[in-house]
Amino acid sequence: MGQSVSTEAEAVSAAAPLARKQKSNPVVTAINVYPIKSCAEIGVDSASVTSFGFEGDRRFQVVTRLNGDGEWVYCTPRNKACERLFHVKTSLGEDGKLRLSSKHAKGKFVLDIANVETKLKCSVMGDEEHEVLDYGDDVARWLQKATMIANCRLVGMGSEFKRTMQVNADQGEALPSLDLPVSFADEAPFLLCSEESLADLNQRLTAEEKKPVDMRRFRPNIVISGLRPYEEDTPKRIKIGNVEFFVWQRCGRCIMTTIDRDSLNRRGGEPLKTLSTYRERANGQRNFGVHLIPISVSGTSSIKVGDKVEVLEFDRDRQIEWKQKHLAWK
Repeated sequence: MGQSVSTEAEAVSAAAPLARKQKSNPVVTAINVYPIKSCAEIGVDSASVTSFGFEGDRRFQVVTRLNGDGEWVYCTPRNKACERLFHVKTSLGEDGKLRLSSKHAKGKFVLDIANVETKLKCSVMGDEEHEVLDYGDDVARWLQKATMIANCRLVGMGSEFKRTMQVNADQGEALPSLDLPVSFADEAPFLLCSEESLADLNQRLTAEEKKPVDMRRFRPNIVISGLRPYEEDTPKRIKIGNVEFFVWQRCGRCIMTTIDRDSLNRRGGEPLKTLSTYRERANGQRNFGVHLIPISVSGTSSIKVGDKVEVLEFDRDRQIEWKQKHLAWK
């Protein structure tokens, strides 16, 4: 099992020197799985790759009913009333049971996710409604105590769940093909971030006497090291382990990045304000990290910490833009 950074100070101390180094072979340094959308990450040493994302990643989400009897909508810490979702920790065992814990609730909750038949319809990231599995009253009561979200329930992807990726008009990056599947993730099956980019951002923050942030602010599935800052923008196709990925679009960041994962303090608007000074593109997209789409997967598709990242093809336009904006890096 991989280890996640416990505090932002520890993360910055470990990452700061990386902005001045460039390795010849970029490698995977961390893999994160988020079983429940918007809840805490699990750091792992390796993970199986599916067309939906990592096995077990964002297969569940918490929903609530507007006005008590309205439509079911997904919960996100973008809404202050839902920010305690960040403190819900999960594990999904080989016994088919989902285990939940939180410092805001007594004891763990163990949920058997097999043989669930109850269904409801809910929205996912503003999409049209999707039919999902409803895991019942007991886990709903535990989640309400842990998160203080009224009328919330835990739902999951059933065997007939079908949601496809949509073009983000604000980014202007075309999808490589139609009907690409995605889980409850915001836009794409995978998100990749770079340690060097985080170190560069933190140097900018500390230069202005602002507090640095850790990688948890950006919720990546894959963290790599060995590129120059923001050079992850430039590939069009990469290979990690035995899996090829299409590098779709840069990830536009939102208010979620401004929430301290430990204290839940969101005052100050950072790092979003600083990203706006040098990473903002058309339509207000303040980018950090890139979305990946697996090109083809099989039962043996997987990646692990330490895998090399090989660039198979560059995106010429993004490469030119990166050189113009960031090649002054030293």
